Amino acid sequence: MKKILFIIIITAFASGPLFGQDNQGGRIEAEKIAFFTRRMDLTPDEAKVFWPIYNDYTSRRNKIRLDKNNLLKYINENHENLDDKELEESGDRIIAYTVEEAMLTKTYHEKFKEILSPYKVLRIYQTEIQFNRILLEQLRNRRSQQQAVKRRESF
Repeated sequence: MKKILFIIIITAFASGPLFGQDNQGGRIEAEKIAFFTRRMDLTPDEAKVFWPIYNDYTSRRNKIRLDKNNLLKYINENHENLDDKELEESGDRIIAYTVEEAMLTKTYHEKFKEILSPYKVLRIYQTEIQFNRILLEQLRNRRSQQQAVKRRESF
């Protein structure tokens, strides 16, 4: 099993967005690869095909989400200076980003169906939610620990 995980991790490193990330991002990405591989029970052959497609999907999805979030931030910071036409156009762009993300998900869902069993395709979505929950919980725990240290240091 360790040999399979090692092969998968190396394959994912060679195929995607892990290069150029800081150490923390690379560590999280490696944990994600191992987590997905275990939860989805990917074979080495499946992993070799899955990871490049999944990395492309998440990269494109993250770009859409970043653009949408940047627009929302801009609106939040400048809403008092925007006229009704600009606000309406901004609302339309937010919806367009949402539709674009949905279409991207649909497109990649079809690609995943070509390489994985229906069960494993569904496991992608479940595993994403599970992994994000774990990351969020770890972040909360880390922040709580940092706040506790700060409180002790202030005494």
